Amino acid sequence: VPQVGAIVAMLLPAPVILFDSRLEAPFFTLFVATSAQLGLKFVFANVVEVKLVEADQLMKMHPVIILLAVSFFGFIWGPTGMLLSVPLVAYLKVALLRDTVPSCYRDPILITLEGDRLAPAKYARKRALILPGPGRGPEAEAEEAVAGGAPEATP
Repeated sequence: VPQVGAIVAMLLPAPVILFDSRLEAPFFTLFVATSAQLGLKFVFANVVEVKLVEADQLMKMHPVIILLAVSFFGFIWGPTGMLLSVPLVAYLKVALLRDTVPSCYRDPILITLEGDRLAPAKYARKRALILPGPGRGPEAEAEEAVAGGAPEATP
């Protein structure tokens, strides 16, 4: 389905370019426009999208959940709902991964969205790598000082 948009984007300007009487070489212009669009499609599909997908495992969702979301939102809102279904489910997942959501609510939904029973543990591991824990930086020393005890100086 994503390739259909690229083909349509290449075919739509063709009549405009070919029937424009102001162009001296309309076939060359059409060749340049088509080549540029093919080049951009190649770069984005084979380089940019691959890097984005492999780098962002946090937004991983099970394909069955995606299909259910597409069919549900398609039933509710028609084709517009089908287009909006994946961003809406991704937004739901982002909202679930906030610190304000208790793990007793977050973990079952996270397991369902990813289709992996180890999803909460993987999320906790990634979160521990991103955010420094106690004793890992100046923020921890400031927290200890506020909590009642200044860090002990070593002789």
